[in-house]
Amino acid sequence: MSVMRFALRMASAAAVALTIVSAASAAIYPPNRQLSSQVISGFKSSPTSLLQQFPDGGAQMISRVRDLGASDPTTLDGLIGLLKNSGTTKDQMRAIVAGLALVARMAAQQDQAYGNEIQTAIAASGNADVIAAYQAATGDVAIAAAGGGAGGGGTGAGGPTGTGGFATGGNASGATTFGNSARPNSATSTPSGSVASATNSVSPR
Repeated sequence: MSVMRFALRMASAAAVALTIVSAASAAIYPPNRQLSSQVISGFKSSPTSLLQQFPDGGAQMISRVRDLGASDPTTLDGLIGLLKNSGTTKDQMRAIVAGLALVARMAAQQDQAYGNEIQTAIAASGNADVIAAYQAATGDVAIAAAGGGAGGGGTGAGGPTGTGGFATGGNASGATTFGNSARPNSATSTPSGSVASATNSVSPR
């Protein structure tokens, strides 16, 4: 009887160890950089708490979204859900998209499938503002239509036509800043001048 209990305990421990290894290998961050399990479970149980924590969006929200997505890929559903939430402001939407774009860039080096999953989820959101913001943040010229896969080719949602909302480079913390500055195109002025015409007289012979 004791032998059977021991065997069951060993099997249970092995299953737990396997789960931990699988979760760690799926994360973009190394274990020492991942958010605590309490923070991750707290977000997954109540994703909208992120909106309350960062009402103005901004760099801190970008960093938190990045850390959530890079620590545990299963937080992606909750983050995408916030993009569909009517209570999410434009500033919060841009922060969430910027954070996910940072995760996608890291995933491109470590887990391309996860990067593709992020892009597909963005496309499937069906929100033109979300798609345009993601394109600006990642530099992608096209994102496949809702439900499509990643990749530059094929038909996709067109990018923004103006300069508003394009991302500038990340800072030391990896946060991406969105700007709305527009540079007017000014035509180069050409100095005007008069050209004197020369008259050639031809004497008859």
